[in-house]
Amino acid sequence: MEITRGTLDAVYALIYFYLKPSGHVADLHTLSGTLDVPPSYLSKVLQQLHKSGYLTSQMGSKGGYKLTRNVEKTTMKEVVRSMQGDPLLQECLSDHFNCGRFKKCSVLRHVKDIQEAVNQMLDQLTIGQLAAEMQFNDEQLKTIVPLSQIGFGVH
Repeated sequence: MEITRGTLDAVYALIYFYLKPSGHVADLHTLSGTLDVPPSYLSKVLQQLHKSGYLTSQMGSKGGYKLTRNVEKTTMKEVVRSMQGDPLLQECLSDHFNCGRFKKCSVLRHVKDIQEAVNQMLDQLTIGQLAAEMQFNDEQLKTIVPLSQIGFGVH
């Protein structure tokens, strides 16, 4: 399983919005500059977050994106699933896969154990936790974290 760059950028976008005051609207170019992601690529990531119900878009001169719900307890697994589908290490772990190569595959049982460990880790990581552990550079601090929150943790 690969966690794609798009999924990571989705996580960074959710962290950005989580650290902002409730209802904060950010336009594509502000997000692109802050997260250091090309606007055309970030637009696709934000559209997927919108489609998945994390963000809503607002039109007009003060338009942009904003959170539709509190994401503090949103897990990494939920974001991975919304951006790239079920986080499977191998396609043979899919319920609908049948390779038929062996009568009994001894590797599959171990891969399933590894998959369960990965799923458990992804289920335990939340946007709130990741935001609390994130360290920003000076330029990002100016745009991501309101000054009142620097050094005081997240809400």
